[in-house]
Amino acid sequence: MILVTGATGHVGRTVVRHLAALGCEVVALVRNAEAASRLLPPSSALRVADYDDILAMKAAFAGIDEMVLVSSDGEARAVMRHHANVLEAAAAANIRHIVFTSIIDTDWQSPFYFAPVYRDAERRLAACGVPSTILRCGLYCDFILEHWLVPSQVSGELVLPAGHGRVAPISRDDVAAAVAAVAAKPDRTGTIHTLAGQRALDFGEIAACYGEMTARPVRYRPCSVDEYLALASARLDDPWPRAFSSLCASIAEGRYSRTSNDFSAITGRQPESFAEFLRRASPGSPRTR
Repeated sequence: MILVTGATGHVGRTVVRHLAALGCEVVALVRNAEAASRLLPPSSALRVADYDDILAMKAAFAGIDEMVLVSSDGEARAVMRHHANVLEAAAAANIRHIVFTSIIDTDWQSPFYFAPVYRDAERRLAACGVPSTILRCGLYCDFILEHWLVPSQVSGELVLPAGHGRVAPISRDDVAAAVAAVAAKPDRTGTIHTLAGQRALDFGEIAACYGEMTARPVRYRPCSVDEYLALASARLDDPWPRAFSSLCASIAEGRYSRTSNDFSAITGRQPESFAEFLRRASPGSPRTR
């Protein structure tokens, strides 16, 4: 029996669907059963618990063989606490294997706001006594589209403090497919995989690709952190301006440029390219008009 945390999020619910299609016995861990009934297939088995309620999680994990820990989101201290609580409850419930969605940017020198969060989770995972597989994910195509490209349509400029850094993006759907494939056939040897695209792009290429797909020209303009913070603070609540600006600083240092063939090794197919993702997902592209 495989339990998937964060099962109402995009990655979590897609993992649930993949595992069910593979014939696995899958349970969705959710905080809100009503929301889950709208987002998950009607036949989905649910267990309800909040990340801040360790006792509820221990009860929810009863009888579970394997867990997919889809990383939490939000303010850094809260996310760190959520991960720690889940791992404590998993160890207490004698879960036999954990698949964890981490990030590729966990180095202690990284400027990224969330790097310490994932570094702490990986450390706790290694210490909790439960065999694990870590999937270190690159930047999501979906994140780039939603948070950076779509807002750029108004001015026609993609303004980021990312310098000439490159990223090798991968879609959330592809990440979910890889997570499900690993969970369905767990490797308990402590393997770490990198889930990233097979081509690293700079933001000039990303902006040009988006402009071509939507027929709305967009150009990339590198900016200072202070300029970005002023722009982002006008439309985003804390901590996101800080988180996104520090992510760009990490990108500028080359921390997200790594490509990988691990997705293909896990799933037996190629990940979709950024251009293919945009054709499928971007507003105004020929396939979404």
